[in-house]
Amino acid sequence: MLQIFGVPFSAHTRKVLVALHLKAIPFELVPVVPLTPPSGWLELSPLGLIPAMRADDCTLADSSVICQYLERRHGGRPLYPADAVQLARALWIEEYVDGGLAPHVLKGLLMQRVFAPRFLQQATDEALVRRSLGEMIPPRLAYLEAALAGDWFTREFSIGDITVASMLINYHYAGEQIDMHTHPKLHRFLRRALQQPCFGEALAREAPAAADVGGLDLRLLRELGH
Repeated sequence: MLQIFGVPFSAHTRKVLVALHLKAIPFELVPVVPLTPPSGWLELSPLGLIPAMRADDCTLADSSVICQYLERRHGGRPLYPADAVQLARALWIEEYVDGGLAPHVLKGLLMQRVFAPRFLQQATDEALVRRSLGEMIPPRLAYLEAALAGDWFTREFSIGDITVASMLINYHYAGEQIDMHTHPKLHRFLRRALQQPCFGEALAREAPAAADVGGLDLRLLRELGH
């Protein structure tokens, strides 16, 4: 059976798990915390990051690479639009979030507020938190708000939507919220996305693990009934 290495409350691991649920692909989740990786971890994930994947025919690291493998290797509901323009848009939104928003949400907020003090015994870098909240994250959320013309970032629910929603969950975990007044389209989008069955299945698995971490803001999960 296909194995995914990571933790379900990781935004990038969640992206892959949601894709697997969307495509109805059986898998096994093998817990790996990158702060305390198992021996031989760099052989599976050369950059030391989660998620990584082991299948019968290959091993892979990086959520975007894994999702493209799943699309080519398995059937089920498509992750990517067939239309060239819509495909390019989905890939751009995915890259914008993974490359542009993720560092400030995951390292600038979540690491500083939760993981560094709890698991590394390091003080929160308050200057980095202020810069993330004051300078780096607002224009990126504003871009996504402006880019959302309909229900989804492309004509149909796709990898771009999965990536955005997954990252916004972790933004909430860090103690922030997508405000319905400041970002009304993103606020509605997030709840619409999380009502998709693929997210529901992923979050049902994730909720107990997220609660066990301690320090994560779980209000969004509670709102959704998890």
